[in-house]
Amino acid sequence: MKKTIILLFITTVFASGCKKYLDVNNNPNQPTVVTPNVVLSAGLTGSAAAVGINYNSVNRYMGFWSRSGNYVADAVNEQYQFNNSMTDADFASEYTVLNRYNYIETAGTVNGLPFYVGVAKTMEALHFSRLVDIYGNVPYSQAFNPTKYEKPKYDDAATIYGELITKLDSAVTVFQAAITYYKSAPKTQINTDDQYDLIFGRGAGVAPTLRMTEWIQFANTIKLMLLLHEAAPGVITDAYRTAEIAKITANGAGYLPAGLSAAVNPGYSNTSNKQNPFYAFFETPTAANVALGEFRANSYAIAFYNLGSDERGNFFYGAPYTSNLPVGNYDGDPKSLSNTFVSQIGGDGDQAAFGVTLANAGTLKSSAQDQLILSDFESLFIQAEAAQRGWITGDAGTFYKEAVEQSFRYLNAGLYGTGDPKDDADDYLAGNGNLAAPSNTDYVVFAGAKDPLGVIMTQKWASLNSINPISVWTDYRRTNYPVASILSISHSTTHVQNAIPTRYLYPQSELNTNAANVPVIAAPAQYGKIFWDK
Repeated sequence: MKKTIILLFITTVFASGCKKYLDVNNNPNQPTVVTPNVVLSAGLTGSAAAVGINYNSVNRYMGFWSRSGNYVADAVNEQYQFNNSMTDADFASEYTVLNRYNYIETAGTVNGLPFYVGVAKTMEALHFSRLVDIYGNVPYSQAFNPTKYEKPKYDDAATIYGELITKLDSAVTVFQAAITYYKSAPKTQINTDDQYDLIFGRGAGVAPTLRMTEWIQFANTIKLMLLLHEAAPGVITDAYRTAEIAKITANGAGYLPAGLSAAVNPGYSNTSNKQNPFYAFFETPTAANVALGEFRANSYAIAFYNLGSDERGNFFYGAPYTSNLPVGNYDGDPKSLSNTFVSQIGGDGDQAAFGVTLANAGTLKSSAQDQLILSDFESLFIQAEAAQRGWITGDAGTFYKEAVEQSFRYLNAGLYGTGDPKDDADDYLAGNGNLAAPSNTDYVVFAGAKDPLGVIMTQKWASLNSINPISVWTDYRRTNYPVASILSISHSTTHVQNAIPTRYLYPQSELNTNAANVPVIAAPAQYGKIFWDK
């Protein structure tokens, strides 16, 4: 995807930045003020930034990042002394993006543009589910009508989830209608929609039916993910779950398969304000950013990769390496080592030491890399879990194998193979390891595993390192994987509770402007449970 002309345009249109989410929308009843295609590009680019860098401290709680020994202790994140101000910017960012999709949905409906309506509904479901998974009850039904609802109510989290699942069904219906619409639409409209589709658009000439099918696959995958979040007994009924999955099966599109990720690239480049957002968090166009020194590898994740002889550790983390392996700190450890001795976030595999050349390796490939929204390997792990639970057809072991293979391919982790990282993945999955004889393959080898669900969830955690920490945190809270021997609390000398927090506190900005509607969570609020956390 090379949408090089779009990034400059949308940066200009939305250069004013993020405002309080109630104040962003001008007049959704006048959708011709800005055409929905331009707002769509801004929305999708905003989604990329939100998934890429919002709530990035969760990487620390999930054992991926640690505070560098070069920096002073951080009681908020290491001792779990959460406060209301710590997520103000992220909360506002999510609602700014959602406001754009609300505009797109209105404009698409008024102007008879089904593709835009379907995208808006799909992305609204994704972002609202993130907010629910982070906070619980949030503004939903009154969030985007500031004239009528200056201080919106907080809707029940479980109710929002149910409405999001219905919204995804509606998105599928609209995408199906779009297939019919494109059969008689002007060529210029088809090309414009493809151009501004920063996820599945590939340029003029791509069949609209293919793009709509891929959007349906994306919507189906999000829906299955939300149903899995509600997998604990008593959250939803078996009959409801069965009926909703039957709807997915009936539309016939399936889920995001190997080789097809939902990823955004509006034309990222090594220029200020145009870099991939995750890459820009660590690197400016000319030098390392502050974060590259502040955050380093975490010993929890490194220990897991090393025990299984998993070379991906060398791609999630970079120099310095010791004996060709990354080195980490435990977050909050008073004796944390300085950066001279601890690996940075993002590595190339130490490939020079292995005598290989691997392009586009690791998580920090380049300033122009695609920004993942939902990767093919995350989709395959979702399908593996659903198959293991008996919810969908297909073999859980096959989905699991493909998921790990695609994780290796994304990182281009091929230090030992014949050129295809899949070979290294298959050696690893067989229990042979990559770097040396593995010490423990309990959460690697699926065939004959004593705890197959644990294998799937633990490998999902290991594969989404720095890529989708919110998804991993949600899985951890609802399934208790990874187990405590793999992932536990920070190594600070004291904690509010000796447990990883289960939610963020409501933002101070909300307490300042909408206090009467903000739910009161019993202290310590960072250990309150989201509705699906049984």
